[in-house]
Amino acid sequence: MKILGKPEPDADVLNSEPRVLLCGYGWVGQYCGKYFTDADIYTSEGWKKQKQGHYDLAIISTPTPMNPETGQCDISIVESVVRKFKDRVDHFLIKSTVEIGTTDYLKDKYRVNIAMSPEYVGETLGHPLLEPRRDAFQIIGGEDATTEKIASFWRTVLHANAPILIVSAVEAEIIKYCENYWITQRVDYWNDVYEVCKTLGGSFTRVREGLVLDPRFSRTHSNVYPENRGWSGKCLPKDMLALAYKMQKFGKPLTTLEHMIKKNAELRKNYKSKIKLIPDEWI
Repeated sequence: MKILGKPEPDADVLNSEPRVLLCGYGWVGQYCGKYFTDADIYTSEGWKKQKQGHYDLAIISTPTPMNPETGQCDISIVESVVRKFKDRVDHFLIKSTVEIGTTDYLKDKYRVNIAMSPEYVGETLGHPLLEPRRDAFQIIGGEDATTEKIASFWRTVLHANAPILIVSAVEAEIIKYCENYWITQRVDYWNDVYEVCKTLGGSFTRVREGLVLDPRFSRTHSNVYPENRGWSGKCLPKDMLALAYKMQKFGKPLTTLEHMIKKNAELRKNYKSKIKLIPDEWI
């Protein structure tokens, strides 16, 4: 007997999942695996799960570390995955944050169907995208035929309220970097407000509450921790240095971003951390 309130759809209305390979099984890979539950899994240590030999879709969520000398994003692991599986995968989807231009570079070099999709899964308490949701948005960047096919794969595990935005590969890559740029600017702003209050004798708690009453403000990233100032973590420093490096190479340096990077490194210089906040070339 069916139980009221417990969804039990008939078998003929259930979608079969595409044949998916998860390349990388860290935080993002595990998150994607909660959608594509039958996926095979390949990591730097080899196969964790393998049932199939050919795949409709490979989702790449491998590391893209920072070059400590220059700040450039290292895409070598992502490229090695494409090179290894190009004859066994029909479509690749990059979830790793890669240097802008990477998706088109890999498409042209290896003659593969490949797209880029910024990932927003969080690791902090209260993050709005901490757990998978069937109405979660997807941004897919690449050529039309590739993105349409990959969107159809996502529709098998999402419901109709999930927005799927199709853009170019470069636009998808820019979206991810500029999203993190916006976050660092917010953190930087609120740290400045804290400094104003500390210096001039105001209560940061009361000032913050007054500021966020303005409907143009929001509370996001407005906490400031006196013993852990500024911004850090696995993503923000790496991505901001990569964006600064890229724009320098094009002769269009982002002076505001570069100032924020240096300012943040100075703010956090006495903290014990293994995360590199500024490239060696800048020192």
